[in-house]
Amino acid sequence: MDTNLDLLILILPYAFVLHNLEELISMEKWSKSIPKSIHPPVTTAQFSVAITLFTLLGFVVVLSKDYYPSEEIYILFVSGFAGMLFLNTFFPHLIATIYLRKYAPGVITGLLINTPLTAIILWLIYDNQLISNLQITLSVLIGGFTGATLAFFFLKIGNLLTTRKWN
Repeated sequence: MDTNLDLLILILPYAFVLHNLEELISMEKWSKSIPKSIHPPVTTAQFSVAITLFTLLGFVVVLSKDYYPSEEIYILFVSGFAGMLFLNTFFPHLIATIYLRKYAPGVITGLLINTPLTAIILWLIYDNQLISNLQITLSVLIGGFTGATLAFFFLKIGNLLTTRKWN
């Protein structure tokens, strides 16, 4: 595999950390300032749990390369992760910013870091023919769907862990 691609893939979870930190700083205030039908209110504690789980998963996807059955499967997972971050910039961050006419947490790192990084990673995977075009497309779409689903579940877990009284 291309050493530039290897390095960019290693950077990917750290870019995700920066993105999640940008969201964390203002998510509670932002989520309480918009209609509940767009995004339910979340607390900083609840969101912290969710992004911690998500971030750990991102590191596992990238740093467990030696445990995948093949390089092709590793690249499929990386494509899904990169695709999720790429799509996440546009939905919900950019669309929410435009629709609400106000800053949506995550839009800055999404546009300035995640979109260029993930576009380059996906381009290098395509250019080096590491997986087929169909596999790239499906990985991106499945990654986006999986990311949205996991966000929902991780927020539920965050809510459970931060609102339950432990005796």
